[in-house]
Amino acid sequence: MGISFRNPLPSLSFLKQPRKRLLWVCVLAAASFSGCATQPYGESEPDPIEPVNRIMYGLTDLADRTLLEPMADLYLLATPDPVHQGISNFFDNIGYLDVIINDFLQGKVEQGASDIGRFAVNSTIGLLGVLDVATPMGMNKHDEDLGQTLGVWGFGEGPYLFVPLYGPNNLRDVGNIPMGMLTNPLYY
Repeated sequence: MGISFRNPLPSLSFLKQPRKRLLWVCVLAAASFSGCATQPYGESEPDPIEPVNRIMYGLTDLADRTLLEPMADLYLLATPDPVHQGISNFFDNIGYLDVIINDFLQGKVEQGASDIGRFAVNSTIGLLGVLDVATPMGMNKHDEDLGQTLGVWGFGEGPYLFVPLYGPNNLRDVGNIPMGMLTNPLYY
């Protein structure tokens, strides 16, 4: 009679799905960066990881000039303005859930309720957000994110950080990347 041992480690089968794997990589990266937030740095050193930031900037600039900018130019050339605006509106509307959540996390209840209305109107009457019908109805667009929420809660900005393909940031605002992925239905 053989002895069988049960594996005490949890199953990691969820990591086989590419989107969930990308999400976990971003969450773990943000968590590892946030550990650096506790390190003191003085006014004389606003960019304590300047060599890394310069390398990340150089790589991003190279990718932008050689690949991304030509693709964006081609996209703008190939799509008429109304189509371009409709696509932009659609993605703005889908990403607006992040704004709504951060409204409430910042204690802006009235603004959050207004933003729920804006999202609902644009998602229904505006054909999933392709048309921005909420603005002419007097529902203003707001711009709230996790970095602003953490600032309201008293967290400092932290050091300068250049995130590849995302751009310049500070440590507090890096949390916007995984938060945006978690609140955007297109990542599921």
